Amino acid sequence: MPATDPTTPEPGRVGRLLPAAFRSRLDLEPSDQEPSVEETGSAFTLRAFALGTFLAAFIGGGVAYSTLYLQGSFMALGFSTVGAVCLLALLTGLVNPLLKLCGTQGLRRGELLLVYIMMVMASPIPVVFTSKIISQLAAPFYFATPENDWQSLIHPHIPHWMMPRQLGDAQFFFEGMGTSYAVPWKAWLLALAAWQPFIWSLFLVMIAIMVVLRRQWIDNERLVYPLVQVPLAMTAMGERNERWPPFFKNRGMWIGFALAATWSTLHGLYAYFPEGVQFASGVDLFHQELSIMRGTSKLYVIFRFHIFGFFYFLKTEVAFSLWVFNLLANVLRGAFAILGVGNAPSLGSGHGIPHTLQVYHAMGAMLVLFLGGLWAARRHLAEVWRKAWSGDPAIDDADEILSYRAAVAILIVGTAIMIGWLWLAGLPLWAGAALLFLAGALFVAFTRVVAEGGLSDGAPPVVPAGILISAVGSSTLGAPGLVLLASTYIWTANVRSFVMASCANSLKLGQELGRGRRPVFWAMVVAIAVALAASTWMILELSYEHGNLNLRAMVSREAPYRYVEGLLRYPSEMHLWGWVNMGLGAAIMLGLTVARWHYAWWPLHPLGYPVGPTWIMDHLWFNMFLAWFVKVLVLKYGGAERYHRTRPFFMGLILGQLLPGGIFLVIDHFTGTVGNVIFWG
Repeated sequence: MPATDPTTPEPGRVGRLLPAAFRSRLDLEPSDQEPSVEETGSAFTLRAFALGTFLAAFIGGGVAYSTLYLQGSFMALGFSTVGAVCLLALLTGLVNPLLKLCGTQGLRRGELLLVYIMMVMASPIPVVFTSKIISQLAAPFYFATPENDWQSLIHPHIPHWMMPRQLGDAQFFFEGMGTSYAVPWKAWLLALAAWQPFIWSLFLVMIAIMVVLRRQWIDNERLVYPLVQVPLAMTAMGERNERWPPFFKNRGMWIGFALAATWSTLHGLYAYFPEGVQFASGVDLFHQELSIMRGTSKLYVIFRFHIFGFFYFLKTEVAFSLWVFNLLANVLRGAFAILGVGNAPSLGSGHGIPHTLQVYHAMGAMLVLFLGGLWAARRHLAEVWRKAWSGDPAIDDADEILSYRAAVAILIVGTAIMIGWLWLAGLPLWAGAALLFLAGALFVAFTRVVAEGGLSDGAPPVVPAGILISAVGSSTLGAPGLVLLASTYIWTANVRSFVMASCANSLKLGQELGRGRRPVFWAMVVAIAVALAASTWMILELSYEHGNLNLRAMVSREAPYRYVEGLLRYPSEMHLWGWVNMGLGAAIMLGLTVARWHYAWWPLHPLGYPVGPTWIMDHLWFNMFLAWFVKVLVLKYGGAERYHRTRPFFMGLILGQLLPGGIFLVIDHFTGTVGNVIFWG
């Protein structure tokens, strides 16, 4: 059983919160400190908005260039938004001190956090969204061959306004035409313009949902939000006359930084001097693959400095459950192979879990996590509805970035627009509503995993289109509906970062800005808009110059259409056992939740069950185990005070891994080096 973690309030058990006096002594998160009037009063300045807009555009275009073309370290792939962390470190550790050295007033904490929030909101856009929508919109035309007969099987069911049919030969886009060929902007902009109602409805609905749930998660349940601890620590200000923030004067932080930065720098130099630094040739400090269960499964033992550092801030019971459930899932996969329990009928590609039976279990578990969260928040949600419907003055929403009335209106109208858009594109109304329910449940539940579990990398374990097809059968959806479902993989498959999770972390950071936070919403919208524009421009320019096939592929460009091709040729019926397995997963998740609520000795947190079997956790579990083990020892023998004193060391490990990755991207740009990866996300 993991050691009790006294450093954070008990999350998720409403009505069992620690008394305020006791909490103030044990809660070590800077986010729980009340910001000063000086800090909050200066957050929404013109220079902060201008700098945030510029850096959001820089992330949109720069990350697309560095990730797809340079194929270097991933700066915006996971939920830790490492590119934004690197830029914030430069602002707080270099730019601000230089401004003060020159006698100019540096950016205040509120301004720094506003800029960081804008960068966080921009981070999911370039490689997790824009690169997929651009490549997959052109895929049905380039990958059509006489053998697969997509021209007669798929093309007739694609609405003329939905994809860039006017491109002519899609070969130009995928194979490149050099610098002399001009991007056919008219064709692309017409298609992308047709997507804007759906895209913006999706993003705004995600933000609105987080506004509605913010008070429940942060104030009532007091979720930990481990991923915001590093930016909160970096932006904490010292005395007025201090040039350097306290974070950069901590010896423990610099020890951790030096340790990780030395390895990262040597690894970056390996791309230039392979003979001199051969021992630093691997991305991971330690990487072993152990065969288990008669060779039917593999156990990955991998160490990464920054992942180890991020996981140190997880609550011990959550960290324990995540790695334990991963090992259990790995053993179960091996047992399936040994016993000859095969996969269920295909659910398509893009799922985060290898075995389809476990995919069904995860879907049932995520539905319980989503619906259980709504049940726990029922009183708060009733207050939100009363405020939105009648304007009840007893309910205060002044500290939200949107009024509850505006948030509920965006949620209702945005959902209606998305259902209508899907219907115009070929999906029946009932199927569109069902798809959005499944997608919404997965996004909200996984955002909960990020907020409470601090998972720095990962994705919702299930693609809703595959579940919907399995649940009702492909015949009921029709050919246009199936082709449309292939396009939904753009925003539902392998989404290792998305706007809802970025918004959740940003709202936690926004607490430091005090009341009157309505401008934060517009800062978020601007950040998303400029990141979309910059990344679209960069990806299209790179694709037509170098060829999209020569850029790093974030997902399979044609796999969703191959899945649909098979269903069009061989229609499927409702998969009854899929329903049974989803019910089994839901029952197990419900049992885990009830056990955690009613038995204080119960060691397993239910968050680990639906995400433990994912392939990403296969690669992260050892870092989580190690961080959990070290934290348990620190808490047992040193208590909360020792844990507080060790936190900067682990933050130093994070920065020491990330900053050299960003620096080498700049060096690689000027030297033309490709594929110099120091970290994966």
